[in-house]
Amino acid sequence: MQKMTTLNGKNDIKLKAIERSDLEDMSVLANNPAIAANLRDSFPSPYSLKDAEAFLALIEEGKLKYVWGIYVKDKIAGVITLTPQEDIYRHSAEIGYWIGAPFYGKGVMSEAVALLTAYTFSELDIHRIYAGVFAYNEASKKVLLKNGFHQEAVKRKAILKNGVYHDEHLMVKMDI
Repeated sequence: MQKMTTLNGKNDIKLKAIERSDLEDMSVLANNPAIAANLRDSFPSPYSLKDAEAFLALIEEGKLKYVWGIYVKDKIAGVITLTPQEDIYRHSAEIGYWIGAPFYGKGVMSEAVALLTAYTFSELDIHRIYAGVFAYNEASKKVLLKNGFHQEAVKRKAILKNGVYHDEHLMVKMDI
């Protein structure tokens, strides 16, 4: 397992390694159909403690490289990930995230994205961060825009979620 750097932000917000003791709280937060509606189908819904344990096992086995819990006052609020790409895309990484409903609209995710973006550009050999945002997920798009991302493309009907095709907005931030 890789040692994760703790990233400290404002207003008691930090990104740090997910702790086993937080899995129950994480599973309660993640067990929200509104979260699953905005993520890939590989995100379980309903989300159980066993799902949180399986997720932590993937981290511990090194199958997921850059994963942080988002903590507010040392209480888990969500998860944020960075997935570096390979080959000719090795200068790029995909950012992904979710946050629990009690933390909506409080600037927590905006701060988490700011922390991860700054860390990525200063500490990793990554010069382009992107996110695919479901067209109907305005809150996620606003978080990224607030952090200097721009909409690079609209991928028409690129997503099939719950039997319905949706557009995907490709949001990008570069330091080159």
